[in-house]
Amino acid sequence: MENIIRTIGYALLFIINALLFYFLHSHFTFIVMVLMIVAPIISIVLALVVRRFVTVNISNTDKSYHFGRQHEEAFFEIKVNNPTPFVCLEAKLKVKIKNTFFKTEGERIIDMPLHAFKGYTLELPIIPTLPGIVSIEVASLTIKDLMGFKYFKKNIEVSNELVVMPCLVNENLSKLPEFEQGMLESEESSKKGNDFSDVHDIREYIPGDKLMSIHWKLSAKRDILMVKDRVSMSDRQMVILPELCGENNYLLEGVLAATYAIITSLIKDKTTVRLMYWSSKRYEYENIKLDYKEELDEAFAKMFYEDTYVGYDEASINMASVNPELKAYAHVYGDGGRVVVTIRENV
Repeated sequence: MENIIRTIGYALLFIINALLFYFLHSHFTFIVMVLMIVAPIISIVLALVVRRFVTVNISNTDKSYHFGRQHEEAFFEIKVNNPTPFVCLEAKLKVKIKNTFFKTEGERIIDMPLHAFKGYTLELPIIPTLPGIVSIEVASLTIKDLMGFKYFKKNIEVSNELVVMPCLVNENLSKLPEFEQGMLESEESSKKGNDFSDVHDIREYIPGDKLMSIHWKLSAKRDILMVKDRVSMSDRQMVILPELCGENNYLLEGVLAATYAIITSLIKDKTTVRLMYWSSKRYEYENIKLDYKEELDEAFAKMFYEDTYVGYDEASINMASVNPELKAYAHVYGDGGRVVVTIRENV
């Protein structure tokens, strides 16, 4: 609409100048009339030249790490390079912001000038509201000619992404000792040869022993704390299975946050963890051994490239048939509007 009004106004000025030249036969009005014909052509040609050679790059700035954090500010640098000696007073950059894991998408239009031989560089701050893969994509660049008559669009397919980790919450960890204890009790009832260490001996409690190693039933009988002495405490492994159900983004976010917090706590406790999740793409389980925080971040980054599914218990339904050797695991899922962490016997 703005372009139409501008064009109509310019045409009226040209008609008035032409009438003045017709009646006055002035050289000045003739020169003005010629300039009014040539100027729009030059303006449009210069805009076409700029559109032809302009390029766009997106990168993470030094303020962002390879892994971002949910609800924390991160930065992308968008650089529009203009190698020509011509300027553009108004350019519009169409930027799409996506979370490929949660299937959410937003769009922004950014106005900027393009300097000669330089272009324009802007720092785009984002605050991810959900964990996953946040993708910044420049879909198009629209350049306006100097006289403002026409926009020229250039389609651009440039993108960059940031892996966003869930918030690290502590409120889900209040029953973590009981959770680990339940896992160990389940595994002790199974035969040897699985991923968990075996009980070697039972002895009295010594200050400094982990609460999860206490044999609660025997302690209650003897009225004194008894501890299960294991062959190799460093070989203990906990299996965590989150459900990647995408029916409710709120619950899926909670499942990811609970899983991330539990595994972080177990790793700090020097407990080896196996993160398992169901891949609906490959129709198989991904099984990742985790000993360090860096491995946890890498595992989540890999998991974020999976597709979510509809069934809230699809992963647990397939566990017994696909992994019958596993005796127990911690199941993290959404149920009835809340996130549940429970220990399941693999039967």
